[in-house]
Amino acid sequence: MIHLSKNRNAVKVYDGPSLIDGKRIMVILTGLKASSKNTKTGGMIQSFIMPYSVKPNEAVKSGDDESVCGDCPQRPLIWKATPKSKRVSERPCYVKTFHGPRSTWEANRDLPVSSPKAVSELLGNNSLRLGTWGDPAAAPSHVWEPLKHGRNHTGYTHQQTGAGETRTELMASVHSEQERQAAKRKGFRTFRIISKVSDVNAGEILCPASKEAGAKTDCNACNLCMGDNHRKGLRARDVAIVAH
Repeated sequence: MIHLSKNRNAVKVYDGPSLIDGKRIMVILTGLKASSKNTKTGGMIQSFIMPYSVKPNEAVKSGDDESVCGDCPQRPLIWKATPKSKRVSERPCYVKTFHGPRSTWEANRDLPVSSPKAVSELLGNNSLRLGTWGDPAAAPSHVWEPLKHGRNHTGYTHQQTGAGETRTELMASVHSEQERQAAKRKGFRTFRIISKVSDVNAGEILCPASKEAGAKTDCNACNLCMGDNHRKGLRARDVAIVAH
């Protein structure tokens, strides 16, 4: 049975242990009836991977975001504890957790779980954003497989060992050429954060949806960030984007 929220725009497809630390997490899809207004991603179905017991905006302060973000260097507490000379960017994670993630958590936390396979039928031809907030590798593959079957998706992971080790349908999120090459040896395509356009290396392409590339398209229409699910598989070029 499919259980929709009262506004018929969101559905819970997972409620169980995190593959990162075993704590209870949940996966909420939004945008079933009202598309996202994010101009970069376009009208994709959004997915939030969130702790069950702690609001996202509180989790990033307490460290409970570890269950859904793992060892991402952009986690606010990790970023703050890292010496400035070793930070991968000038700012921590760009997601404003007190906005979308918090309101999604509050409105849908207590929904019953719906079958991902059944929910997939509601999505039509819409592309799926794996991890509007949270790392998709925190949830089991069996949650995502039916949802992304036959449609474009985007997905990024910092968990290249442990929970994310075999999740090559996701792009490995990296911050240096050294990290990129290490991820590629594990079978990943990569999405690399760079400082300036001239940092794009051989085998990479500047994100076509970025302002630096002229915002030629949006994520909903582009299919580059599908990991090895891209039609060219691992032969497809990696993606780079200027930090923002």
